[in-house]
Amino acid sequence: MNSAVRSLGDVVAALRDEGLVDVAEIDVEAAIGRMAGIQPWYVRTMVGFGAWLASLLLIGFVGSIGFTFEWGFAFFGLGFMAGAVLLRRQASGDFPVQAALAASLAGQALFVFGVMQASEWDKPEFAFGMIIAINAVLFVIFPDRIHRVLSALLASGSLTVLFYLWELNALVPLLGPLVALALVLVMQNRARLVGAGAGSFVRPLQSGFMLSAFGCLMLSTVYVLPELGGSYEYYPHPWVSTLLLGALLLYVGRTSWSDWLEGAPLQTQATLFGLLVVVIGCAWLAPGLLLALIVILLGASSGQRSVIGAGLGFLVIFLAAYFYGIQITMLQKSATLVATGIVILSARWIILRILPEASADE
Repeated sequence: MNSAVRSLGDVVAALRDEGLVDVAEIDVEAAIGRMAGIQPWYVRTMVGFGAWLASLLLIGFVGSIGFTFEWGFAFFGLGFMAGAVLLRRQASGDFPVQAALAASLAGQALFVFGVMQASEWDKPEFAFGMIIAINAVLFVIFPDRIHRVLSALLASGSLTVLFYLWELNALVPLLGPLVALALVLVMQNRARLVGAGAGSFVRPLQSGFMLSAFGCLMLSTVYVLPELGGSYEYYPHPWVSTLLLGALLLYVGRTSWSDWLEGAPLQTQATLFGLLVVVIGCAWLAPGLLLALIVILLGASSGQRSVIGAGLGFLVIFLAAYFYGIQITMLQKSATLVATGIVILSARWIILRILPEASADE
């Protein structure tokens, strides 16, 4: 510890001598204490695993008592959720944080099961409706980023399932573009949300909307199941998603280029819009390609490399699923992917030529 203190002290002294820092503002001992408290990733992983195992065993034991009276499972489920919220608000260590997360998820399952078992609300529609309502509340009161992301995913997933249960398959292609629109609005209004005191919700909303949009668009690659009949389609009319995501891509492209092409000639901007329109046409049967481009543009304009990486990762996954999943001919699949790839590469070449010219004109 002494050598560590001397080493950090030397660094602080050097910064002070160069006039880059006021040593009075730095508590060297406190900094060393914070560094010493950081555990290796494998230790934190084992702690998290132990917390989940211990929590689930305890929940299984206590939950078994629910058989003794009619509303037992619902009662204990509600208790686990309330206890998880209180524990997470009071504790910050790895063990209690993971234990609270496990207790909340298990409590939701117990509560929904208990209500369905003890009441007339025994239809799947009621179960998924309760999941949406519960996670809408927990998103606000449970102060944990991972839990909030999971709440967003559970709510959007339950809504999607409800559409299928209600036989509203025609509305499914609207979900992905609507969630993508919500993602764009959150990322473009980060500063306003933080200024309004909702900063803790921004990252979970961003991640939740992004992953939910990915999941919705992956449905467009699912086979039509023969056993359900030829008229049953998981994702009817994917071009609906293409049109909506195409309009969103044009909007995101325009806002992203506002800084890059400020003062650029109208012909340059028209060329870029034309390239996007061609990309939209090539991806007519593969709307997931447009969503990937939207996410990549959002990440590039906001300087978030993790968002760019997520967009690229989804692009790879969607391409693989599209090629092997959707029930269209191999010729159509190949034509879609090859045409989209050629257009994107051509667009890159044109943009690299346009941007220097626009900068020179300024």
